[in-house]
Amino acid sequence: MLFVQGGEGYSSCSGTMLDADTVLTAGHCTGVDGNTPNSVTWVSNHPDPLHDYDGSGIAAYLQDSDHWVEGQAIPHPEYDNFAGFPDTYDVGVVELEGAIDTGGVYGTLPDEGFLDALMTKKGRTTHRQVAVVGYGMQGTVPAFYQDDFMRYQGTSTITGLGRSANQGGQNVQLSNSPGKGNGSGGTCFGDSGGPAFWIDPTTGEETTTVVAVTSFGITGQCAGTDFSFRTDIDATLDFVSPYL
Repeated sequence: MLFVQGGEGYSSCSGTMLDADTVLTAGHCTGVDGNTPNSVTWVSNHPDPLHDYDGSGIAAYLQDSDHWVEGQAIPHPEYDNFAGFPDTYDVGVVELEGAIDTGGVYGTLPDEGFLDALMTKKGRTTHRQVAVVGYGMQGTVPAFYQDDFMRYQGTSTITGLGRSANQGGQNVQLSNSPGKGNGSGGTCFGDSGGPAFWIDPTTGEETTTVVAVTSFGITGQCAGTDFSFRTDIDATLDFVSPYL
């Protein structure tokens, strides 16, 4: 995703196609708050989104592109730019002006309370893993190292789910960073809004079920613990379902 927000941009985020013209992402990727959506939002599903950009001007490039599609960003109506932290309502959707062909494969939403069992019984780490995906920076170590729009995918473990100062009732804690900020173990800037796909503990296979979207980290340099916004709660399901 590329977007202009509050007159500034283009910024980047990640997301998941839930159908041919609906993208699930983070609230902070869709607006300043629930009443102030992005002024411009574009989405591409190309594996190398900027492969054909010649550097002459991003606005004209997006307008003329055959794979970037413009859309209307819609933040959750209670998203308030993290003012209500840790219950942030950090979820949004983008309704595209045209369809994007994914070959018929789309992300799916979980049933309500899908992750609740982990609150009382964590079980083996292989029984609470997700595949996190994003198109952001690949790391900030060494200094100034950057490679936006390269697809990152890694396996993460849900290490926290119950209420805490950072989780509230809406977030899950993921152990997906080695603490080096070099992209080898976790999400980074630009990965916000990307999916956490549930890994079936029985088969070890990644599913299409998006149990959370990348929301925030609590340490600098893309190192340390990350938190993702749950999709199996009313705040997400009641908001997103009408767009599908």
